[in-house]
Amino acid sequence: MLECLPSIEKFIREGRYVADDVSARCFSGIFLRDIKPGEELRIEELYPSPDPYRVYGSPLELLTRGWPTPLLKVGEAPREAWAKLEWYNPFSRSIKDRTTYALVRSISGDRLVEVSSGNVAIALSVLGALLGKKVKIYLPSAARYVEPALDVLGVEHEVLDVTMTVEALEHIKSDVAKGAVHTNQFENDANFLVHIRTAVEIDWQLSSKGIRPSYVIAGLGTSGHSAALGFYFGVKYGARLIGVQPSDWIPGLRRTESGMKWIKYVPAEVVDVSFEEALEGVKALARKHGVLAGLSSGAAYYEYLRRKAEGVYLMVFPDDLFKYLPLLGRT
Repeated sequence: MLECLPSIEKFIREGRYVADDVSARCFSGIFLRDIKPGEELRIEELYPSPDPYRVYGSPLELLTRGWPTPLLKVGEAPREAWAKLEWYNPFSRSIKDRTTYALVRSISGDRLVEVSSGNVAIALSVLGALLGKKVKIYLPSAARYVEPALDVLGVEHEVLDVTMTVEALEHIKSDVAKGAVHTNQFENDANFLVHIRTAVEIDWQLSSKGIRPSYVIAGLGTSGHSAALGFYFGVKYGARLIGVQPSDWIPGLRRTESGMKWIKYVPAEVVDVSFEEALEGVKALARKHGVLAGLSSGAAYYEYLRRKAEGVYLMVFPDDLFKYLPLLGRT
């Protein structure tokens, strides 16, 4: 992955790049098509081209032609804030639709296996069904709330007596030994590369309003989308990445010491937010802006609310609240 970064940085700065033998693989992950050495790449190709009538000929077209997902203003100057609402992706109602689509494109094989705390499990189950691939999912015990969705999708899954997704990785070895392919959201660079494309989409949206972000606030899970957005907007505008990790437990987030690949590539300030603080963020968003955002989204918004520095804040809201309602009880 490190060999990709200089080429991607030049592409971000100049808006074009001629692929060589090394960078062609990297750009294939960004453009979601095979790039050949010698091909001239232009950033404009990555701009969304949505159907104004929102009529789609296939579920995959619903995903890729459904972009861009909305960008919502959730804070006024001098601490202006914009949030990317990723639950408008159709399969898992989360940013993990983008990630999982890129992961599946990057590998070959008809039997796929993955460990997930929720959104990747749903997205991979849907994409497996659409593409004729058999999928098996391992869930940590804390992710039982997605089992009903997996039952509806008819995907094989197993709940393990572990708390974190990374603790469950050991269990896929027998499946891989029997011929299954691990999509590997934790190590497969497709996770990072596809979110350079997400960053271009966001930049395209913000530029329509003449806006350049000063800060990017994003939750840390695999660190794929947070690192990619931090890298892109850091290169383009000198924006600072603020990575949010849980002080206790927040679905989809984990601490950097548990091991994250891509966050190491980007200068970042890492901050702690608790479950209760994330829930405060969820409530504040709902009561002021009318959106029912998920807990990792609430964590990002909570961090924005306690920031004092002036500037433009960009946040990623990975998913909405509905799948987490069983975790909340009466709040």
